[in-house]
This record gives sequence, C-alpha cells and structure tokens, in this order.
Amino acid sequence: MRMRALLIGAMVALAPLGAQAFGAKQLKLAKGEEVWFAEDHTLPMVALVASFPAGSSYDPPGKNGLASFAASMMDEGAANTNSRAFHDALADRAIQLSVQTDRDWTVVTLVTLSANAKDAFKLLAMALAKPRFDGDAIARVRTQMLQNLAQQDEDPSEVAAREFNRVFFGGHPYAHSTDGDPAGLNAINRIDLKNFAASHWVHGGLKIAAAGDLTAAQLADIVKATFGPLGAKQPPLPSRAARLGAPGIHVVKMDVPQPNAVFGLPGVIRSDKDFLPAYVANYILGGGGFASRLTADVREKKGLTYDISTELSDLRRAGAIEGLVATRADAMQETLDTVRETMTRFADQGPTPQELADAKTYLTGSFPRAFASNQGTASQLSAFQRAGLSVDYVAKRNGLINAITLDDVKRVAKKLFDPGKLTVVVAGTVKSK
Repeated sequence: MRMRALLIGAMVALAPLGAQAFGAKQLKLAKGEEVWFAEDHTLPMVALVASFPAGSSYDPPGKNGLASFAASMMDEGAANTNSRAFHDALADRAIQLSVQTDRDWTVVTLVTLSANAKDAFKLLAMALAKPRFDGDAIARVRTQMLQNLAQQDEDPSEVAAREFNRVFFGGHPYAHSTDGDPAGLNAINRIDLKNFAASHWVHGGLKIAAAGDLTAAQLADIVKATFGPLGAKQPPLPSRAARLGAPGIHVVKMDVPQPNAVFGLPGVIRSDKDFLPAYVANYILGGGGFASRLTADVREKKGLTYDISTELSDLRRAGAIEGLVATRADAMQETLDTVRETMTRFADQGPTPQELADAKTYLTGSFPRAFASNQGTASQLSAFQRAGLSVDYVAKRNGLINAITLDDVKRVAKKLFDPGKLTVVVAGTVKSK
C-alpha cells in the first residue's frame, strides 16, 4: 500500500508540463453539467475535480458550517461500506480523495492510477449518492470541527480573517466562516446532513474537469455512472452582496506578541471586463511577493514585517481585494499607515512601464507551471470553470494579459485602490510607540 502511494506521488511530481491543457475541450453530456477534459496518456493516472454548488453561502440560518460538515462526511462511509472500510478501500488502491468547501463550492478531487479508476469512481459514486451519515462518524467529525474552531480562536491570523469577513460582508452569507461556529455545528443533525447532500451534491450546476490517461468516451461513461444518479435541480444562487466594507480599523483584542491584520477593499467579480487589469495591478501592488510595492515599502525599506500580500477574491457574488500582514504591536499603526501611503501613490500614479512589463513576464511565464501534472491540470481547469470562463480561456489567457496597457492598469488602480475605503481588522493590539 505504501509503495502504491509513493508511486502515485512520484507520478504527480514527475509529469511533464501540461501542454495538453491548452488543447482542453468541452464534452457535451448531460444537461446542467459542464465537463472539460485534457487527454494525456504520458502516465497511467487520472485526475478529476468536481465542483458542486454547495459552499458555505448555502448554510441555512442557525446552522453555520453545514456545507463543510457534510463535505467532511463524504469519505465517512457509503451504502453498505462503513467509514473504516471506505478509508481502507481508498488506501489499498492508492486513491486520493479530498474534499474542500469554500463560500461558493464544495470541490471534490479524485486522483487514481488508471488501473484503479473503475474502483475509484465506484467509491466516489457511492459517497455522493448513498452517504451513510452514521451517528458515530457524525459525532467524531463534529468533535474534530469544534476542536478546530477552538484552535482558530487562539490564532490571530484566523481571528483576524474571520472578523474581517464578518464586518466586510455584513449581513451577506459570505460573512460567516466556512468552518461554521459552535452553535451552528452543535445544531446540525443527521437529517440536516442528508437533506443538504441531496439538494446540493447534484449535477445541476455541476462542473467537472478531468485530465490524464483516459479517452473522451471513457470519461463520458465515468461521468454518467458517477454523477448521473444525483439530483438534477440546481440550488439558486445567493443574492449579490449589497454592501462591501466597513472602512476604518476594527480591533479584536488578543494578548499576542505579533498582531495580525487583514485589510481589504471592494473589488471586481471575475466576469467584469476590468478583472484582468485588476489582477495585474494587484500583482504589482501586493501580489508579487518580493516584486510588489508593499513588500518593498513595508518590509525592505522599513523592516516592519516579514511578509505582506494582497489578492483578488474569486467569489461568485462579490468582488474583494484582501491583504494580510503581521508585525509587532508597537509597529502595527506605522505598518497600516505605510500600506495606505503606498496604496495612495499607486492609485494616483499607477505602475511604471517596467513594473507592468515585469508583471506580464512573470504572470505569463509562470502560467504553464499550473499544468505540471494531471492533478494540476484538472485543478486549474476547474478553477477556470468555477470562474465562469470558457474552455478556450486556457489558450487565450496569456494573450489577454499581454494585451493589457499601462493606461488600463492606471485606470483600474485609481478606481480600486482607494485607501479611504480600506477596511482593516487587527487581531491583537495596536500600540503607539
């Protein structure tokens, strides 16, 4: 069993750059399903990523954490196979099954050797259509989730992120943690889990991305057998977030030596024509690691932190730009002031031609690395699916970035990076020197 696991890990690591992904195609199968496929027989393995409309934004009132709870139960037994037997079946065949929940989606990733694909997808089909939700497994998973929340309460980065979402998204379902809260988790029962799985683990709105050692005809059979038995009705989307942000500094007091801050601004959703210029602008301001302005100003020039970064969210119903930084309590105010100053200059002046050229070089040159394995290819295709893009975006993406002009980035920087709209949450303390 261990040798099989080592073998599959080596295959993931050694697979060649996925040029095949640029020839990815869409399969026309069942109504409501979106299936993308990149065929590659270099290695005897298959990766599939299935995204269900089952994120935490679908949690019902009073039961925050239901989506994540249900996702955590997906490998805890199905049909006539209990939890232990299910896990043994996965391990004995070196099948990797992982389930992650974000605000919009529950994302299921399955990686298997080609020889074990039939068994792998049979297990997944059972988990989706016939979950057991046994009482002992529910109790164990609930305890694990509550323990995780308790650990998060001691971590300033987690506390800051959780409180930021609460104040930034207000009354929208995005405001609560994907992990839920103690009251919500304790209120969830077996019927809740069964009903959520039945109404959200469905092929209405399902997005499937696959890559590896199988043909289109084989994938069509797999999709039909694995996902065909699921419900067809797509859950309605949550409403758009009406209000984003609560400008100012919000402090959650914690006795920690290094406070953490999460800061953010209203952004643009993925379908907005300004998203790619905003993506490039964010890379230059805070998304480019040591190449970013915030790193230069906050870390290199002033020595206030080891790390500071920003990113664009990929939420379906709201656009946001979020950043994070940690520093000493007596340096937090200076750090936040420096963030505002850097943001102000960037909004006023935009990037230099060299900064734009360097950003394009990195963003286009690093793109193929996302396809370095079949699992990477399936994951990247899935991310583009969830963003609402077309299958040919894979081939067009670098050209679109290279077409962005200096004026495009300047315009978007001025539009988005207004420090007066900055929402900041600090977990810890903010002391003056």
